[in-house]
Amino acid sequence: MAVIEIENLKKTFGDNPVLRGIDLSVNESEVVVIMGPSGSGKSTLLRCITFLEEPNEGIIKIGDYKVDASKKNDRHRKKDIREMRKRTGFVFQNFNLFPHKTAIGNVMEGPLTIHGAKKEDARQLAEALLIKVGLGDRTNHYPAQLSGGQQQRVAIARSLSLSPTVMLYDEPTSALDPELVREVLQVIKALAEEGMTMVVVTHEMNFAKEVADRVIFMDGGVIVEQGTSKQIFENPQEERTKKFLRQVEEEVIEVK
Repeated sequence: MAVIEIENLKKTFGDNPVLRGIDLSVNESEVVVIMGPSGSGKSTLLRCITFLEEPNEGIIKIGDYKVDASKKNDRHRKKDIREMRKRTGFVFQNFNLFPHKTAIGNVMEGPLTIHGAKKEDARQLAEALLIKVGLGDRTNHYPAQLSGGQQQRVAIARSLSLSPTVMLYDEPTSALDPELVREVLQVIKALAEEGMTMVVVTHEMNFAKEVADRVIFMDGGVIVEQGTSKQIFENPQEERTKKFLRQVEEEVIEVK
């Protein structure tokens, strides 16, 4: 069953078309990894799914809620977008934690303000989620007292606090030092093993090979190719995909 359905999604910044008609569906418990060069539209696609960026055209459906981006005056539009966001956890590149709140305060914020939870219930949930992401001993630490990897794990716990049906990750490890990447990817992998539906924009190819049910390669605002991780990494069909994978491989060799 599809959790996310996208039809003919288009987004333009000024005269620059960034998304040129994306069709995509994501099934329950599926892990979809989106990869591609910088400027290919990957992050914009994620942001349009939750209307953090306003699409120009296209239909987006999450669960039972659907919004036609071209119908700006639909009287149900705001409510439907709000309900879609409630069902979607979003993890950003740069954590976006409240600097004046502790780890547990950051995770409690959503249940308190969005779900109207009682404070003690929100605290118990936050404590459980911080333990889940390996930060049970950091509940009263402020973001400035945490490493980048720990901050990103708090951000994941914060997203989980709203019990989303799907998690979106926009380059969740790109702001991290290499030695901190693994701890964040391990948390995401564990959620995948529990059956969480996820869409992950990442350059971490080994993670994609190991965890993705489906890999999508984007370039120039379109989906160039998609398939299982085995198909994409071992037998890509499109020349643009082959070129991208060669470049990534060369960069890895240079780093080593």
